[in-house]
Amino acid sequence: MERRLATILALDVVGFSKMMGEDEAHTLQNLEKNRQRIDYTIKDNSGRIFNTAGDSVLAEFSSPVKAVECAVQIQGQAQANNFDLEEKEKMHFRIGINLGDVMNSDGNLFGDAVNIAARLEAQSPADGICISESVYQFVNLKVKVSYEDAGQLSLKNIKQPIKAYNVLKCRGAQRALVSADTKPKITVTQKEAGSIAIMLFKNLSSDEDQDYFCEGFSDDLISALSRYKKLLVISSNASFSYSTKDKTSFEIGEELGVRYLLEGKVRKIGNKMRISANLLSTEKGEAIWSDNFDTTIDEIFDVQDAIIERIVSVIVGSVERDQVKKLANAKPENLQAYDFVLQGLEYHRRSSVNADNNRKALSFFNKAIEADPNYARAHAWKTCSLANNAEWFQEEMPDGWMDEAFASVNKAMELDPNDPEAHRIMGAIKLLFEGDMEKAIFHHEKAIEICPSDTYHIARYAVLLCYLGNPEKGLIQIERALRLDPFCSDLVLETQGLCHYLLGQHKEALSTFKKMQIETRTSLFYCAACNKALGNDDIAKQMLKMAMSESEMTSEKFVSTQLFQDKRTSEELTEVLNSI
Repeated sequence: MERRLATILALDVVGFSKMMGEDEAHTLQNLEKNRQRIDYTIKDNSGRIFNTAGDSVLAEFSSPVKAVECAVQIQGQAQANNFDLEEKEKMHFRIGINLGDVMNSDGNLFGDAVNIAARLEAQSPADGICISESVYQFVNLKVKVSYEDAGQLSLKNIKQPIKAYNVLKCRGAQRALVSADTKPKITVTQKEAGSIAIMLFKNLSSDEDQDYFCEGFSDDLISALSRYKKLLVISSNASFSYSTKDKTSFEIGEELGVRYLLEGKVRKIGNKMRISANLLSTEKGEAIWSDNFDTTIDEIFDVQDAIIERIVSVIVGSVERDQVKKLANAKPENLQAYDFVLQGLEYHRRSSVNADNNRKALSFFNKAIEADPNYARAHAWKTCSLANNAEWFQEEMPDGWMDEAFASVNKAMELDPNDPEAHRIMGAIKLLFEGDMEKAIFHHEKAIEICPSDTYHIARYAVLLCYLGNPEKGLIQIERALRLDPFCSDLVLETQGLCHYLLGQHKEALSTFKKMQIETRTSLFYCAACNKALGNDDIAKQMLKMAMSESEMTSEKFVSTQLFQDKRTSEELTEVLNSI
């Protein structure tokens, strides 16, 4: 038999035997309607059904990411399908997913990998998805969902306990999601003269826990270099995704549309470290500058300044030392606070993965503030972390946590008026809690000015422009975000779709929403409105059902979350949705 690695999805109907006992003919008819939808979704996600028996389905995928995306879509569609049905008409599903070695015999698959997927399906809650750790290791931070630790499961006829996770709706920060796409979603045709991608510096230390330092150091370089107006610095979301891809510098240059790459390595032993930096020409495939820096944590900002100065000098000519200082990030008085912030960010970036990451992130930001109460960056990220914790631990949050969050971001603004996260958070506060659109716009523009390569800031700003009735300008901002991150985050695509809808470009909006990895309440409501405008009434009805079941909102409630300054826009959207 042929052997290969495959991701197996196992699905069956909850309580099928009981349903068959009560009404066999009707249950089979109901199953057939659901199977048509399920089979299409599996095929649409490049899956292959290799076995069915009664109410169960076994399918294989070459990618664990596609398998999880498919499972999320199946459960979302099932939830929408059940939305307005009587209880006896509803059909609920369980899904299990496992990655492992399988044996192929005439298209049918065998082996423990298949058996484990089937056993995980039995352990899944109704309407849920249970995945093995082998799948989790591949998909966490690549699919816009969150996970709950299901523990070590003892599965029938499986010798060893299997570590498993239940898939949840996405919570917490989503900015650290890394594209699983092999290639960018859009093609970049122009390489600007100062275009550069900062790759994720590699950790050569024996301690894998030092990965946080490499990621933080690389991110800081991107933030600082992007302020130099003669450079176009690609977003970390795009450049960091290549750490898991086997690509040459030429291929990366072609896909991201950049002329230069900065690669680096960090070897850290105790307080001492060696940082190696290598600037490559993507067109020639050769190094045009490289250097080693023997330093300590106390001198790390001097190394950052030296790398920035050298890169700018090589790419755009000589640069004055005082210009480098203007580009540099604010430095804490206590370097231990900087290290704590980097450790906190390591967990914060993964705050959408599981609950424990949120507690750890907040703990490190608090430690940074204790080490250096005047470090603005720690106060800003603490506010963001408190908001994420509120999503995960709503019932456990102490009274007054929101006042603490507001005080923390205000402290950050007071200490450093040039902290981009403080401005981004303050913009959200001004919009959502005070309704001050003018100040919200100011803070978002300031965040982009300070950190031009952050596509998250750009997307949030574009949404505000849409609320102000200027989707044309919002679309220009989104096009810039797509240039900085050709892999296209869901937030950027969602905002692009909103811009197209407001401009009356309904086909373009639907095409954009289709590219999203996981549908959101916003994309679903606007997809419903777009299909209605195009005369696709049946699709519009299905989309609206999915939107309402996903969000647990009426059309009126959803429209109230869209803070359009022109009330006619809200009224028109409500009218369209209510006419479906």
